[in-house]
Amino acid sequence: MNYNSRKLPSRETLARAQRFNNDIVEVSGVDLVLSLITTADLIRANIYAQLDKDYGVSEGKFALLMSLYSEGETCASDLALRIGVTPATVSVMVKRMLASPAPLISMTKSGEDGRSRLITLTDAGERLIQEALPNHLKSIRAFAQVLNSQEQESLIAMLRKLLRK
Repeated sequence: MNYNSRKLPSRETLARAQRFNNDIVEVSGVDLVLSLITTADLIRANIYAQLDKDYGVSEGKFALLMSLYSEGETCASDLALRIGVTPATVSVMVKRMLASPAPLISMTKSGEDGRSRLITLTDAGERLIQEALPNHLKSIRAFAQVLNSQEQESLIAMLRKLLRK
């Protein structure tokens, strides 16, 4: 795969920038975080570009579909919480997806509350996820292949340590 990445500032540039504020010139932490951000952006852009190219599904749409596939039908507000966006964003996404010639989702009235609507995958949505998911996981794994399994486990442990901070 061909991965394009933006160029990060050198450690010398970072050290020079810190000197302007009379800060301690220790740039490894800054270099680490910028490298993590750039790597995550690169991986994300590439795997979702491939998903869009192969299946016509954006990152947000895929997150919505995956949530419905793994968690089942739900209302828009719960779906928004699951995928980390606002209910208004989910509402727009759902309206657009329902307007598609072959909708991947459907919406029905909730039996409990006539005002509430439940969103679920259609058969086409389920088939798309079942077809796309193995290839999507393969694209994700391709980025990790430059590391051996011991390096991968070590990096996972370090990243989880950063997440607990």
